[in-house]
Amino acid sequence: MDGPVLGRRGTAWNPETRLYADGVVTGADGAPLVVPPHGALRRLPDTPFLDPASGTLPGAARPGPAEVARAAAETAAATLPGAGTRYAAMARTAFVDIRALLYPNGALVAAASPYWHYVWPRDAGFCAVALCLGGRHGDALRALRYVCGLQEPDGTWQARYLPDGSGRVPDRRGTQLDGIGWTLWALWVWAATAPARTVAAELADMLATVRAAADAMSAAVDPGTGLPRPSQDYWERDVDEATLGTAAPLLLGARAAADLLGRAGDGVAAARCARVRDLLSDGIRRHFAPLDFPRRVGGGGRDASVAFLLPPFSPMEPGPHAAWRRTLAALRLANGGVRPGEEWADTRTAWTPQVSLFAMTAAATGERHLAEGLLTWLEERRTRLGALPEKVTEDGRPAAVAPLALTGASVLIALASLEGRPPPTPPG
Repeated sequence: MDGPVLGRRGTAWNPETRLYADGVVTGADGAPLVVPPHGALRRLPDTPFLDPASGTLPGAARPGPAEVARAAAETAAATLPGAGTRYAAMARTAFVDIRALLYPNGALVAAASPYWHYVWPRDAGFCAVALCLGGRHGDALRALRYVCGLQEPDGTWQARYLPDGSGRVPDRRGTQLDGIGWTLWALWVWAATAPARTVAAELADMLATVRAAADAMSAAVDPGTGLPRPSQDYWERDVDEATLGTAAPLLLGARAAADLLGRAGDGVAAARCARVRDLLSDGIRRHFAPLDFPRRVGGGGRDASVAFLLPPFSPMEPGPHAAWRRTLAALRLANGGVRPGEEWADTRTAWTPQVSLFAMTAAATGERHLAEGLLTWLEERRTRLGALPEKVTEDGRPAAVAPLALTGASVLIALASLEGRPPPTPPG
């Protein structure tokens, strides 16, 4: 293609920019299908279907008028945040993208591009919460049931799984303990927000998952230190000491599991979770708080995971909140975004999961101006099809995979929080 390609807002795209997709559409088999970048393809409004008037894409679904109308009606019926604001289109697109990434079998993949076309319990948990806030509890339950079905015999989850229902993993990344916390949190939010008759009928079937996860948490936390054993967290890098990115989600999961099991009448299991909760709370207070909540128990600089100790995940506390403000300032990049942590080597590329995470916490703690600034930054850096990318380059261009389900979910949660309806916070 000769010359620059005009993107959103009339900016010129560099053909060498590493953007892997403009967006996602539904394939003929119901699986998500990548829309190549810098082209003319588009979707039918408010649906995950390719607009045939814009061109053809091998493997794309060819729905009839009734199916198109049903998909658009489901989007219209969702309780989407941002209506009447500049963020309305971003919210609708993020919602449609998440549903496009949800397989008919319940597998919710992180993205449609090959290296992300897997189910991460972490990402699926955030998406399930966003779907609950949008009133799509059935979709959230399907995604959670798929993840529950992947649980390992020891109660943990691997880093990621294939979406084919086989339970197989694509590589040897191994167990990531934070997946326990994120899955239990999402299950708790679903149970707290779904219609009562649905919860009563469905939750009983998932209590075995909750109990196994509770046992795994108990085994992972050292009763002497109150810290979990070393494990990859959202950085997905091997570590030899505990990180806040694992300890904080496990604390969240322990609070969620204690409440779920208590309400189910299993007092013994609930008490065990409460014990893990108290151990982790004390461990974080003793080992991370004196260092201003860094990434690793031994230091390691500031890290976005401090947000996991604040709303909407945990009750507001002044110490973590002050550290969170200092962390945001420390992780800011020249392009206006943030990097995951001070130890992250790339100081030029912004990561949208962390930008949206900071926006979520700002919205949930009532810092509207800050939240809107971060959300506006994201809104202005979407792809041609409005998808939220994983990264933003030094010169402000969307890069890597788009859409990234985790970022879309975090944006939806942040926008709902701005409207005064954040996800509920587990007690304790």
